[in-house]
Amino acid sequence: MTFCVAIKSKTGVVALSDTRISSGLGVSTSKKIQTFQDGANSFFIMSSGLRSIRDKVIHLFEDDLPGQKPDKLYKVANLVGKAVKQVRVEDLEPLQQSKFFFDAHFIIGGQCSKDSRSSIFLIFPEGNWVEASNESPYTVIGNTGFGKSILRRLLNEDITFDLAIKVAFLSFDATYKNASDVDFPLDFALYKNGTFEIQELRKTENELKGTAIQWNQMLVDAANELPDFLHFED
Repeated sequence: MTFCVAIKSKTGVVALSDTRISSGLGVSTSKKIQTFQDGANSFFIMSSGLRSIRDKVIHLFEDDLPGQKPDKLYKVANLVGKAVKQVRVEDLEPLQQSKFFFDAHFIIGGQCSKDSRSSIFLIFPEGNWVEASNESPYTVIGNTGFGKSILRRLLNEDITFDLAIKVAFLSFDATYKNASDVDFPLDFALYKNGTFEIQELRKTENELKGTAIQWNQMLVDAANELPDFLHFED
């Protein structure tokens, strides 16, 4: 399984991905964020689902990209969606015959030369897409069940860049505490509007352990500080 989240703040986009790869009974570590930068356009792509679909989609997209020269991020989403549709036509039936689902979601985030600011797009297995809104400024794929409550509670259209980084990690932390199919190290992709440069960072569990411990203690303290609302007689 996978955990990937992207958050749109007032000043840029934050992306986080785990690195666990499962193949049969084997488990390995692999980067799931791929960046594309040429000085005028800067964006990243993350994916969840079958690795074979992801790899084929990325290769088809990279073949199309130089000739298309997209100047807006939605055009990048169109190109990825086109590649997904092509792979679906070619591989859906063989996958179904082998009892596999055509399982592939993609997140694109960043800014192209004619975009006024950065944005985020979620691409579905059918090749269509939606853009993250100001009211719901995030998208998450993979193991999404445990971390969404953090995102829904803490995110809004006025979130700062630094808080977006923290919330992305807390969402992963909630997933990591409850699921065995996501794991460290974590990859971050950080983009600020107008810079056309993505900063990539990798963080280990040990490096973020203090933050996780502090957050857990803050939750315990907050629960203890809530007023009693049920009273039992001895």
